[in-house]
Amino acid sequence: MTDESLRNLMPPRNFTDWLCILGACGVPAAQQSPWAAVFAETFKPNTFSRGDEDLADFLPTILHESAMLTRLEENLNYTPEALVATFGAARVSSAQAQAVGRISDKQVADQKAIANIVYGGAWGHKNLGNTLPGDGWTFRGRGPIQITGRANYRRVGDLVGQNLEGIPDLLSQPRFALEACIAWWEDRIPDSMLGETTSIRKRVNGGTIGLAEVQALTNKARAALEANHG
Repeated sequence: MTDESLRNLMPPRNFTDWLCILGACGVPAAQQSPWAAVFAETFKPNTFSRGDEDLADFLPTILHESAMLTRLEENLNYTPEALVATFGAARVSSAQAQAVGRISDKQVADQKAIANIVYGGAWGHKNLGNTLPGDGWTFRGRGPIQITGRANYRRVGDLVGQNLEGIPDLLSQPRFALEACIAWWEDRIPDSMLGETTSIRKRVNGGTIGLAEVQALTNKARAALEANHG
Protein backbone atom coordinates (compact mmCIF):
# COMPACT_ATOMS: atom_id res chain seq x y z
CA MET A 1 0.00 0.00 0.00
CA THR A 2 1.42 3.41 -0.96
CA ASP A 3 1.87 6.36 1.39
CA GLU A 4 -0.83 8.23 -0.51
CA SER A 5 -3.36 5.42 -0.15
CA LEU A 6 -2.60 5.20 3.57
CA ARG A 7 -3.19 8.94 3.87
CA ASN A 8 -6.53 8.52 2.18
CA LEU A 9 -7.47 5.73 4.60
CA MET A 10 -6.76 7.77 7.73
CA PRO A 11 -5.42 11.27 7.25
CA PRO A 12 -3.10 12.69 9.92
CA ARG A 13 -4.93 14.66 12.60
CA ASN A 14 -3.26 17.01 15.02
CA PHE A 15 -4.06 18.01 18.58
CA THR A 16 -6.53 20.69 17.48
CA ASP A 17 -8.34 18.28 15.17
CA TRP A 18 -8.78 15.81 18.02
CA LEU A 19 -9.96 18.54 20.37
CA CYS A 20 -12.72 19.32 17.89
CA ILE A 21 -13.62 15.65 17.35
CA LEU A 22 -13.77 14.78 21.04
CA GLY A 23 -15.75 17.91 21.84
CA ALA A 24 -18.24 17.17 19.05
CA CYS A 25 -18.71 13.66 20.44
CA GLY A 26 -19.51 14.99 23.90
CA VAL A 27 -16.30 14.20 25.79
CA PRO A 28 -16.19 16.38 28.93
CA ALA A 29 -13.92 19.42 28.72
CA ALA A 30 -11.55 18.13 31.41
CA GLN A 31 -10.77 15.03 29.34
CA GLN A 32 -10.49 16.68 25.93
CA SER A 33 -6.96 18.12 26.08
CA PRO A 34 -5.20 15.17 27.75
CA TRP A 35 -6.78 12.66 25.40
CA ALA A 36 -6.41 14.82 22.29
CA ALA A 37 -2.66 14.79 22.92
CA VAL A 38 -2.63 10.99 23.29
CA PHE A 39 -4.79 10.50 20.20
CA ALA A 40 -2.70 12.84 18.05
CA GLU A 41 0.50 11.01 18.99
CA THR A 42 -0.91 7.48 18.76
CA PHE A 43 -3.06 7.44 15.63
CA LYS A 44 -1.09 7.12 12.39
CA PRO A 45 -2.30 6.63 8.79
CA ASN A 46 -1.63 2.89 9.10
CA THR A 47 -2.98 2.38 12.63
CA PHE A 48 -6.03 0.52 11.33
CA SER A 49 -6.38 -1.82 8.40
CA ARG A 50 -9.27 0.27 7.02
CA GLY A 51 -8.33 3.69 8.39
CA ASP A 52 -11.27 6.00 9.07
CA GLU A 53 -13.69 3.17 8.35
CA ASP A 54 -12.33 1.44 11.46
CA LEU A 55 -12.06 4.67 13.42
CA ALA A 56 -15.73 5.51 12.85
CA ASP A 57 -16.68 2.34 14.77
CA PHE A 58 -13.71 2.25 17.16
CA LEU A 59 -14.13 5.76 18.54
CA PRO A 60 -17.80 5.52 19.62
CA THR A 61 -17.11 2.10 21.12
CA ILE A 62 -14.30 3.29 23.38
CA LEU A 63 -16.16 6.49 24.28
CA HIS A 64 -19.13 4.46 25.45
CA GLU A 65 -17.10 1.82 27.29
CA SER A 66 -15.00 4.42 29.13
CA ALA A 67 -17.89 6.74 30.02
CA MET A 68 -16.56 9.32 27.58
CA LEU A 69 -12.92 8.76 28.55
CA THR A 70 -13.59 9.45 32.23
CA ARG A 71 -13.01 5.87 33.41
CA LEU A 72 -10.26 3.40 32.59
CA GLU A 73 -11.25 0.79 35.17
CA GLU A 74 -14.52 -1.09 35.28
CA ASN A 75 -17.22 0.27 37.56
CA LEU A 76 -18.67 -2.66 39.51
CA ASN A 77 -20.81 -0.58 41.85
CA TYR A 78 -23.92 -2.69 41.25
CA THR A 79 -27.07 -3.11 43.25
CA PRO A 80 -28.08 -6.75 43.83
CA GLU A 81 -30.82 -6.48 41.25
CA ALA A 82 -28.53 -4.94 38.64
CA LEU A 83 -25.88 -7.58 39.29
CA VAL A 84 -28.23 -10.44 38.47
CA ALA A 85 -29.78 -8.59 35.53
CA THR A 86 -26.39 -7.78 34.01
CA PHE A 87 -24.52 -11.05 34.55
CA GLY A 88 -27.29 -13.59 34.93
CA ALA A 89 -28.26 -15.94 37.74
CA ALA A 90 -25.91 -18.62 36.40
CA ARG A 91 -22.92 -16.41 37.24
CA VAL A 92 -24.15 -14.65 40.37
CA SER A 93 -26.95 -16.00 42.52
CA SER A 94 -29.52 -13.83 44.24
CA ALA A 95 -27.98 -14.66 47.61
CA GLN A 96 -24.49 -13.71 46.41
CA ALA A 97 -25.82 -10.50 44.91
CA GLN A 98 -27.50 -9.55 48.18
CA ALA A 99 -24.27 -10.21 50.05
CA VAL A 100 -21.97 -8.10 47.85
CA GLY A 101 -24.19 -5.61 45.99
CA ARG A 102 -24.87 -1.99 46.91
CA ILE A 103 -27.97 -1.59 49.07
CA SER A 104 -28.88 2.07 49.40
CA ASP A 105 -27.05 3.57 52.39
CA LYS A 106 -26.96 0.26 54.25
CA GLN A 107 -24.22 -1.52 52.31
CA VAL A 108 -21.57 -0.43 49.83
CA ALA A 109 -20.81 -2.67 46.88
CA ASP A 110 -17.89 -5.03 47.48
CA GLN A 111 -16.46 -4.51 44.01
CA LYS A 112 -13.53 -6.88 44.52
CA ALA A 113 -15.86 -9.69 45.56
CA ILE A 114 -18.21 -8.89 42.69
CA ALA A 115 -15.39 -9.17 40.15
CA ASN A 116 -14.20 -12.46 41.57
CA ILE A 117 -17.73 -13.89 41.45
CA VAL A 118 -18.80 -12.77 37.97
CA TYR A 119 -15.41 -13.29 36.30
CA GLY A 120 -14.31 -16.31 38.31
CA GLY A 121 -15.30 -19.93 38.70
CA ALA A 122 -15.88 -22.26 35.79
CA TRP A 123 -17.25 -19.47 33.59
CA GLY A 124 -14.23 -17.26 34.12
CA HIS A 125 -11.86 -20.16 33.53
CA LYS A 126 -13.50 -21.13 30.26
CA ASN A 127 -14.22 -17.68 28.83
CA LEU A 128 -11.51 -15.44 30.28
CA GLY A 129 -8.64 -17.72 31.21
CA ASN A 130 -8.98 -16.75 34.87
CA THR A 131 -7.35 -19.68 36.60
CA LEU A 132 -6.29 -18.39 40.03
CA PRO A 133 -8.29 -17.10 43.01
CA GLY A 134 -8.56 -13.34 42.68
CA ASP A 135 -8.07 -13.28 38.90
CA GLY A 136 -11.53 -11.78 38.44
CA TRP A 137 -10.49 -8.63 40.28
CA THR A 138 -6.89 -8.55 39.09
CA PHE A 139 -7.97 -8.78 35.46
CA ARG A 140 -11.19 -6.77 35.67
CA GLY A 141 -12.14 -4.51 32.78
CA ARG A 142 -9.51 -1.87 32.08
CA GLY A 143 -8.69 0.55 29.31
CA PRO A 144 -11.15 2.45 27.11
CA ILE A 145 -12.53 -0.79 25.68
CA GLN A 146 -12.58 -2.66 29.02
CA ILE A 147 -10.20 -5.53 28.27
CA THR A 148 -11.14 -8.27 30.73
CA GLY A 149 -9.61 -11.57 31.86
CA ARG A 150 -6.14 -13.05 32.21
CA ALA A 151 -6.14 -14.57 28.72
CA ASN A 152 -7.09 -11.28 27.09
CA TYR A 153 -4.47 -9.36 29.05
CA ARG A 154 -1.87 -11.90 27.97
CA ARG A 155 -2.96 -11.85 24.32
CA VAL A 156 -3.06 -8.06 24.02
CA GLY A 157 0.18 -7.75 25.96
CA ASP A 158 1.86 -10.01 23.42
CA LEU A 159 0.47 -7.90 20.58
CA VAL A 160 1.81 -4.61 21.96
CA GLY A 161 4.99 -5.99 23.52
CA GLN A 162 4.00 -5.23 27.11
CA ASN A 163 3.66 -7.56 30.08
CA LEU A 164 0.03 -6.73 30.78
CA GLU A 165 -0.50 -10.05 32.54
CA GLY A 166 2.28 -9.24 34.99
CA ILE A 167 1.58 -5.49 35.23
CA PRO A 168 -2.18 -5.16 34.63
CA ASP A 169 -2.27 -1.55 35.85
CA LEU A 170 -0.57 -0.50 32.61
CA LEU A 171 -4.05 -0.65 31.09
CA SER A 172 -5.08 2.20 33.38
CA GLN A 173 -2.50 4.54 31.83
CA PRO A 174 -3.94 6.41 28.81
CA ARG A 175 -1.14 5.84 26.30
CA PHE A 176 -0.68 2.13 27.02
CA ALA A 177 -4.45 1.73 27.28
CA LEU A 178 -5.13 3.26 23.86
CA GLU A 179 -2.40 1.21 22.18
CA ALA A 180 -3.80 -1.94 23.78
CA CYS A 181 -7.34 -1.14 22.65
CA ILE A 182 -6.17 -0.60 19.08
CA ALA A 183 -4.34 -3.93 19.15
CA TRP A 184 -7.42 -5.69 20.57
CA TRP A 185 -9.61 -4.12 17.87
CA GLU A 186 -7.36 -5.11 14.99
CA ASP A 187 -7.10 -8.62 16.43
CA ARG A 188 -10.80 -9.17 17.15
CA ILE A 189 -12.84 -6.96 14.80
CA PRO A 190 -12.58 -8.17 11.18
CA ASP A 191 -12.97 -5.68 8.35
CA SER A 192 -16.16 -7.47 7.32
CA MET A 193 -17.79 -6.40 10.60
CA LEU A 194 -17.17 -2.67 10.15
CA GLY A 195 -20.36 -0.67 9.97
CA GLU A 196 -22.31 -3.47 11.69
CA THR A 197 -22.79 -1.80 15.08
CA THR A 198 -24.83 -4.64 16.57
CA SER A 199 -22.26 -7.27 15.65
CA ILE A 200 -19.43 -5.13 17.01
CA ARG A 201 -21.36 -4.53 20.22
CA LYS A 202 -21.76 -8.28 20.73
CA ARG A 203 -18.06 -8.85 20.06
CA VAL A 204 -17.05 -6.13 22.53
CA ASN A 205 -19.29 -6.94 25.48
CA GLY A 206 -21.02 -10.20 24.67
CA GLY A 207 -24.46 -8.64 24.15
CA THR A 208 -26.24 -5.51 23.02
CA ILE A 209 -26.15 -3.51 26.25
CA GLY A 210 -25.56 0.13 25.32
CA LEU A 211 -26.35 -0.43 21.64
CA ALA A 212 -28.56 2.67 21.28
CA GLU A 213 -25.95 4.87 22.94
CA VAL A 214 -23.18 3.55 20.68
CA GLN A 215 -25.33 4.06 17.58
CA ALA A 216 -25.96 7.68 18.58
CA LEU A 217 -22.24 8.20 19.24
CA THR A 218 -21.40 6.62 15.89
CA ASN A 219 -23.44 9.27 14.09
CA LYS A 220 -21.60 12.02 15.98
CA ALA A 221 -18.21 10.41 15.41
CA ARG A 222 -18.72 9.99 11.66
CA ALA A 223 -19.74 13.63 11.29
CA ALA A 224 -16.83 14.86 13.44
CA LEU A 225 -14.24 12.75 11.58
CA GLU A 226 -15.51 13.98 8.22
CA ALA A 227 -15.42 17.61 9.41
CA ASN A 228 -11.86 17.18 10.71
CA HIS A 229 -10.28 15.25 7.88
CA GLY A 230 -6.71 16.27 8.59
